Amino acid sequence: MHDGKQLLASYESLWQKHTKRLSRCQQTASEEAVHKLRISCRRLLALIQLLQALAPLPALRKLRKHLKAQLNSFDELRDTQVMLQKVADSLDALPELAAYHRYLQLNEQRLLVQSPTILQSLNSAELQPLMDKAWKEMRDAFGKDTLTPRILSAIDTSYRTVLERYRSIDPADPATLHHLRISVKRLRYMLAASQELLPELPENHLERIQAYLTRLGEIQNSCVLLDSLNRFFGHQPPPAVDTYFQHCHQDLLDDYMHHGNEILQFWRPAAYAPFPWRQ
Repeated sequence: MHDGKQLLASYESLWQKHTKRLSRCQQTASEEAVHKLRISCRRLLALIQLLQALAPLPALRKLRKHLKAQLNSFDELRDTQVMLQKVADSLDALPELAAYHRYLQLNEQRLLVQSPTILQSLNSAELQPLMDKAWKEMRDAFGKDTLTPRILSAIDTSYRTVLERYRSIDPADPATLHHLRISVKRLRYMLAASQELLPELPENHLERIQAYLTRLGEIQNSCVLLDSLNRFFGHQPPPAVDTYFQHCHQDLLDDYMHHGNEILQFWRPAAYAPFPWRQ
């Protein structure tokens, strides 16, 4: 299959999967359904970013804007459900969390009640004309060019951002780790979307990047939980609660810092450099 046709096929496949997941989420906004919807949004957004690097088309820009709105619509629900699970697991050992646990339960119920209205506003059928327009623009823009060199260049650019953010991380500043996570996530989805057009990647390469992302994601979840606890308890959680979750957070940071330099194996540092797995 021609390079352009392969990317268009990936685009259509991801869009179809996204519309199915949105439909399922409209039926039940469970934690799993919301999680899968957010994943499909991110995969589409990463592919769109790659496509925009190849051809900056107006329809793609508009579609990206709508998908980012979809992704952001469930941030609070997702965070609440993740915190609720963590707190529920800790409740027996920390009975001081009972009132906070109830608070999270009520917040989740409130957000779930709101979700049908939000989901109806995210009707993928309304975006279908925009998706079709983007598809036609891409079909015309890509023509019969060989896209692999341009894709490699786009991934090189994305990885440079990853390395810049990695070198700027400060464990005491959660924002630096969050920004790194976003850039690594974008890199992983770009690699997955264009994998068939790239030089062969090592076995389990994408899985290794995902494991790296999971570590960063757990740190982000911990930061959100610590901030929420401070707000709920008026900046002074009970000592046992504060000690326990601060300790958990430090363990996550230590684990990440032990594995942090694995990021240097994810891609080549420059277009003229060899891939690290070929050295």
